[in-house]
Amino acid sequence: MREIWNVISLGGPTALPLLIASIFSVAVIIEKTIFFARRKHRNSHRLIKKVEMLLDEGDTMSALNQLKGKKGPSVKMLSAAIKNYNEDNDRIRESLQIIGENEIKKMEKHLPILDVVAMISPLLGLLGTVLGIISSFNIMGGAAGVGDPTQISSGIAAALISTAIGLIIAIPTAIFYSYFSNIVERRAHRLNQNLVKIMDMINNRGEEDVQKYA
Repeated sequence: MREIWNVISLGGPTALPLLIASIFSVAVIIEKTIFFARRKHRNSHRLIKKVEMLLDEGDTMSALNQLKGKKGPSVKMLSAAIKNYNEDNDRIRESLQIIGENEIKKMEKHLPILDVVAMISPLLGLLGTVLGIISSFNIMGGAAGVGDPTQISSGIAAALISTAIGLIIAIPTAIFYSYFSNIVERRAHRLNQNLVKIMDMINNRGEEDVQKYA
């Protein structure tokens, strides 16, 4: 631990901001990994079909009972569709879209932090490099004309170490950001597909069904 701190301390004034950025990055990566692991994708096609059959039979209670104990955005959308079965299509679609948008917001929560960390870490590392080189040149250009080799090497080390730290933080952060963004995109696409299926179920209501539930 002391060796790691010594390396960081050699990184110059940008080492502390880089360390803080890395802590944020690790925290978000852990949080999103747990979040997505708990919300694994479930195939809801069969559930939608079963609910549709029950609604066609006019058994809304059994349709709602099919959703008991089940979790996920598709279940929420189905539940909303059943509870508002007698409403007009536009209102039902609006309700389902709100549920889908809220779920996407939950999936995207904190992801911008990874994007920012991946973007600024190399810049902070580059800043540390510039400051370290400036420090070295200032020492070399001292009044005596010859600087202390230890101080010069320290400035060069700060320049190199800060760049390395910035890249070490930025590369895995960018990879995880891309990975999580891909998961969000895929799940958002599935949500949209389920919304279309549920709206097809609503649109297939016959006039008798509309009068029955009105």
